[in-house]
Amino acid sequence: MNWQKLAKLKPKTKFQPQKVLGTVLLTLALGLSFSGPSLAIAAREKTYEDKLFEVALAFTLYFEGNLSDHPADKGGRTYKGILQTEYNRYRRVRGLPTIDVAQMSDAELMEIYEEYWDNSDAAKMHPALAVVMFDTAVNFGVTNAVTFFQQALGLPQTGVWDAETQEALEEGNNRNTALQVINERIIYRYKRVREDASQMAFFHGWLSRDYSLWGYVEKLKD
Repeated sequence: MNWQKLAKLKPKTKFQPQKVLGTVLLTLALGLSFSGPSLAIAAREKTYEDKLFEVALAFTLYFEGNLSDHPADKGGRTYKGILQTEYNRYRRVRGLPTIDVAQMSDAELMEIYEEYWDNSDAAKMHPALAVVMFDTAVNFGVTNAVTFFQQALGLPQTGVWDAETQEALEEGNNRNTALQVINERIIYRYKRVREDASQMAFFHGWLSRDYSLWGYVEKLKD
């Protein structure tokens, strides 16, 4: 399939930002769909960062289904966005035996997602950019999330959060940068499918996620 044909493709799932936003807000109102995060955060008074993390996490979980083990998925077996290999690392670091990622507890899921939040420096960012960087870190890995951010601001693409990247954040810590990061994600999706036709199995789902994220962050208050 060539680039021109790919460019004409549209997601099978109609982009409905209001529907996504409504689902996210409903999820937040119910304390998320699982007990771990809500109970952990409820144990203390919520800070601004807690609330922002909840908003980011709720969006990501909306698009991260339960168990996925598609033969064309380069990441392999995945549960709620967490790769089996990543879960193995998490448990080994803690001196625990490796088990199927589908057996991961809510508390473990919460801790892994908090690592993504911390390692992507999302808490230091404008709300829209925080949500985008967190979702990008989960979907692509922290290093690639930094690379997308650097691409969005025309920086050298090192994947390392260096002094130049930090300085750029001070100038570009806004919604426009968040939208540009999403744009870089979309460009990458087309490139990936053009280079590997097997990834077409995920293409429409990827675009639905990206366009929904675009609509969602446009509606977040500053």
